[in-house]
Amino acid sequence: MLIPIIAAVMAASAVLILALLVVEYQERASKRRSLAMVLHIGSIKPADEELVATKIPSVAGQVVTWLGARVILPANRRRLREQLAWCGKPTQQDLQDAVDRKVIYGLVGLCLGLLAGALLGGLWWLLVVVGPVIGFFTPDLLTYNAALHRTEEILLNLPDALDLLDLCVSSGLSLQAALGRVAANQEGPVADEFGRVLQEMRLGMSRAEAFEAMAQRTRQVDLQRFVSAVLQADKLGIPIAAVLREQARDMRARRRDRAREQAQKVPVKILMPLMLCLLPGLFIIILGPAVITAINLFLR
Repeated sequence: MLIPIIAAVMAASAVLILALLVVEYQERASKRRSLAMVLHIGSIKPADEELVATKIPSVAGQVVTWLGARVILPANRRRLREQLAWCGKPTQQDLQDAVDRKVIYGLVGLCLGLLAGALLGGLWWLLVVVGPVIGFFTPDLLTYNAALHRTEEILLNLPDALDLLDLCVSSGLSLQAALGRVAANQEGPVADEFGRVLQEMRLGMSRAEAFEAMAQRTRQVDLQRFVSAVLQADKLGIPIAAVLREQARDMRARRRDRAREQAQKVPVKILMPLMLCLLPGLFIIILGPAVITAINLFLR
């Protein structure tokens, strides 16, 4: 009797410590976002960012980083980096944050499994094995879901970005200057990707390499088609304005077709909720009095 109580107390203490660790991690992430906003408006120098980024973490943060270095293999890190790049978080700090989340969630799942097994016993001890696995892979599922959501945003915003890009190029700007205008005047993942293409080109990458990296990073079919058209026009010497105009027209037509397709799927999608939620209530209202009357007649 004493052993389960001790195990429950230890598990509850571990859960409390890990909860405090999660709160500390969220506070550090919030400080980094605030610092990024300040850097964006130019209030402090990049050297100050490096000073804050290299600040010695707490003991708990060091333990989590050490566990992440031991648990996450290089192949898993590479795959996680690709998922984060798809999600729009390609930096090394984003990768380290994802690794820390995997370790923290795995430890939380382990502590909750120990707590459930100590308090309830029996088959609940299986949560000691299942809980860490669920917690360890939960950040991967969240990252994958965020990447799919970002892909949908690219799909919706790409025609508008191409329209603005076509307008800028037709006005006399170069493709690089037009990409800068789109990145500066629009918000969303398309503007972010165009801004990253410009940054990579300033760092020495060629236009073809920067566009191919964007297509490979985003995994979006329409954006890959746009990149292929731009690179083909660049190789053949075709005026880029004509290519952009045709791509924008094609993207708008595709978006309109997708909207019509989604509208046609609505009756099929609402059929199952209608059958599960509305029809049983109608049956109860319509057949209920008749069933009650029949029961009363048989009981007499």
